[in-house]
Amino acid sequence: MKKNVFILMMPILWAMATCVIVSCSNKTGKAVSDTDSLAVDSISGSVVNKHSEAYIRQRIDTIYKYVGKPIYDSEGNMVDYIHSHFNRDSAYCSERYYALMQQALDICDETGDVLYDYDHWVCGQDFSDDWSYKVAKVYNVTDSTALVDLAIHNFGDSETTIALRFERDDWFVDDFSPSDDGKDDKAYLRRTIKEGKKAHEKAKKLAGDWGWVGEDCPELLLDMEMTDKGLRAKQCDVYRMYGFDNTTITFDGEHLTVNEGADDELSPENQIRLFLHLDQNGDLVGDCSISHRLANKGYDGHIRLRKGYFYYRDGVKKKLSDYAE
Repeated sequence: MKKNVFILMMPILWAMATCVIVSCSNKTGKAVSDTDSLAVDSISGSVVNKHSEAYIRQRIDTIYKYVGKPIYDSEGNMVDYIHSHFNRDSAYCSERYYALMQQALDICDETGDVLYDYDHWVCGQDFSDDWSYKVAKVYNVTDSTALVDLAIHNFGDSETTIALRFERDDWFVDDFSPSDDGKDDKAYLRRTIKEGKKAHEKAKKLAGDWGWVGEDCPELLLDMEMTDKGLRAKQCDVYRMYGFDNTTITFDGEHLTVNEGADDELSPENQIRLFLHLDQNGDLVGDCSISHRLANKGYDGHIRLRKGYFYYRDGVKKKLSDYAE
């Protein structure tokens, strides 16, 4: 009889043991149905809620931790934040913001413009020794977006707002000073890209050979070709005299700038500067400055270049110095 009772009790004991095990793994102790997630429920105590205000404040601290602070290179030399090689934009901006920034930077390389004349992280062109920030407010938090107000101290006190985007399992800065009036950073980047594309289309018409016109300037020949990165100098020579081999060209839609600097390692003593614009006759006119390591003097004055113009004066002078006043 006892044996039969023991056999009958086995299923009941097994069920009780199963219940105890489930209760231990289920933090709430509730009965678990097939639709419940034991895995999520059992570790809920250790999962970080990345959409909580506390976590977002912590994330901002991670992002801004070293802004405005000196860092040190591998040799122990102090390097200030702005001159650090660390790319904070790449590390802490959203993918779409960073992609816009990179596209705008490429445009500025082509047009010769400066994308930012300030640092959006420190809220200024420089940072004071006592630069600091404080999270003033976290609000409008959704599954994918949030806004954060910051109090910034940098040569005085100011306030700014940053927009966050949740991606790659964390929060990243998606815009600086977000607004609806078109004055936020992303709107500025889009305008830069739009205007740059217009300048790129205009630059295509400048591709080709341009030769000097006039009597009182060097016989300059400038041959330009159009690439996906903008205009490039195929040839930049004072005809039958001196060549410039590392010339850069930028065109902002109005002004063409041709430049080869004295800090060029390949030709440290060669310099050419042209700042030109198209006049009503279709000529490139403007200022020209030239010096060369083989010349005693240089040229500094007005120049006119005409497209497809290849007529050179007879008896070309042999020294660039002959063109100087």
